Amino acid sequence: MMMALLSSLFSKKTAPWLLAALFIAVGGVSARMAIGKVSDLIDDRVVAARDERDAHWKAELAASNLEIIQLEKALSEQVLETDRQIKAAEKAARDQLDELEEANAALPGGDACGLGSDRVRLLPR
Repeated sequence: MMMALLSSLFSKKTAPWLLAALFIAVGGVSARMAIGKVSDLIDDRVVAARDERDAHWKAELAASNLEIIQLEKALSEQVLETDRQIKAAEKAARDQLDELEEANAALPGGDACGLGSDRVRLLPR
């Protein structure tokens, strides 16, 4: 029975059809493998493009962060310099006030009311 089935399966009429079916099956498997490889290549390209994009934007962010840090440093230096100038001006004003108070105390008649001519000369012009 098996021999009859095999001999009818491989007759002269069915052999070309079986051969064509075999070629189609091999071609289908090969096409599927090729599509899989192309799909893997596309996936690799997508990942590489994403990584490249991420690296670009990380570099852009790092550059802008560096610029911001430099600006903050410059501003803090300006603030410190302004603070030093304000403190120097306050010290100069205090020193001047101390000198005026000493000069006022050195004048005779410190208990008198009003301004005498000597005290008027101490006032800034």
